[in-house]
Order: sequence, then C-alpha cells, then structure tokens
Amino acid sequence: MGAPRGGGCRRRGDAPAPPSAGGCLVTVPNLITAARLLVLTPLFVVLALDDQVLAATAVLVVLGVSDWADGYLARRLDQVSRVGTVLDPVADRLGLVVVALTLVLAGAAPWWVFVVLAVPDLIFWVALGVLLGRRRPVPRNRPSVVGKARTALLMAGLPLLLLSTHETLVGTALPAVAWGLTVAGCVGHVVAAGQYAVQGWRGLARQRQGQPA
Repeated sequence: MGAPRGGGCRRRGDAPAPPSAGGCLVTVPNLITAARLLVLTPLFVVLALDDQVLAATAVLVVLGVSDWADGYLARRLDQVSRVGTVLDPVADRLGLVVVALTLVLAGAAPWWVFVVLAVPDLIFWVALGVLLGRRRPVPRNRPSVVGKARTALLMAGLPLLLLSTHETLVGTALPAVAWGLTVAGCVGHVVAAGQYAVQGWRGLARQRQGQPA
C-alpha cells in the first residue's frame, strides 16, 4: 500500500507512478543502458577503427538489440525510473552519432550519413539546453511510427553497411541492401525529427496557454 518501492521505480503490484516520482538508479534496464553507453559503444569504436570488421559488426548488432531490450524490460519488469527516462535517450542519441562518425572514419560510410544523423540531434540538444536554461518545462514527445521504423532501419542498415566492407563480401548484393536500408533510415530520421519538433512546438504552445504539455 504506500509509496512505490525502489526509490521511484515501478514494480509489479505497485500503483502506477510517473517517472518523476523518484530516481531509482540500479535497475536491469538502466544497467543495460549504461553498458551500451560506457562499454559497447567504445568497444565498437576500437574494433571498427582497427579494421576488425566482423567483430565490430557483431558488437554493433548487440548495441542495437540492447537499445530495444532496455525499453522492453523497463515496461515488462515495471522498472520505469526517472534515471532511465533521461539516460536512455542520451545513450541512444549519443550512441547513434558516435556510430555514424566511426563508420565514416573507418571508410564504411560517407560524411553525409554522419551529417544527416547528427544535425537533427544537435538541434534537439540545443533546444533542450535553451529550455532548461530558461527553466521551462520540457514537453514530452510521444514515439511516432516513423521514429520506430527509422530505428529499425538503422539498426539493420548500419551493421550491414559495415559488414559489406569485408573483403569476402565486396561485389555481392549486400552493399546495395545495406545502402537501401541506411538511406531509408536516414530519411526516416529527418522526418521523425520534424515530427518531434512539431510535437514539441505544440507542447510549448499549450504551456503558454496554461494547458498540460
């Protein structure tokens, strides 16, 4: 009966509570997110820049799976926390930018891929910093179908793009498949960013009118 256990985490059987109710740090989803940011992403960078294509591709696949797993487990285990709602998008956005830059430096992708993936996120962080600097509430964006499709396309396309540079796969159909998925993911990334920007703008407008964002 009382407050949710775990310092703000929701657990099965507890009454639902918003993430802002507390800051539970050590949960399974948060550990996965932290491992993705602090272990898997640096490991991918080292392997890719060392021309360890197969190993780097495997780590990149695990990165993608962990991105899905932490969100799934947070809902499945009722371990939604304030820490997780902040840490997960930071790991996602920072990880994507680092992966794209690494692929460029490793010769697996041209610079425009990095620019297309990084610029929308840069705009997001600047806008977030402005809102926080002005002590304005940050509107919450709902995940869109395009955003989810974008994530799936990039999770498939980027590893295949790296894998297609392996000497045994040059000249096969894999590069074409990888590029098709990656280009579609990049387009989806821009479209999703536009959708989230519109959602955020409308949320700010509702705030000015005294309505919930």
